[in-house]
Amino acid sequence: MKTTYTIYRVGEKPETCEVDWPEEPGYHRIDKLVRPLLDGANLEHVTVLHNGERADLFVDDVGLIKGLFRNPEASEIYQAAAIARRPDADRSTLPSIYGTAILFARIVWT
Repeated sequence: MKTTYTIYRVGEKPETCEVDWPEEPGYHRIDKLVRPLLDGANLEHVTVLHNGERADLFVDDVGLIKGLFRNPEASEIYQAAAIARRPDADRSTLPSIYGTAILFARIVWT
């Protein structure tokens, strides 16, 4: 199954790629692809709302602690679910994503 994912690097244009994966790729397959894109960091899975659909986002689990820069595009995707639930929420008080983020166009983490 062709699976599209987008790499959001701080300060760069998002890069869209494709991989041929089974419907449920499993942790090891996801880790093998994602960890190098996060410069070897431990990956953290985040369920997000993207274009009105549930999607899977992977980020550095300690990006903020490492002092990585805030990722505005990934943070906006991450915060979308909270905004959908509470339209009056103050975006500046919501958590952000720091460093590179990888967004899959479908659910891959089950």
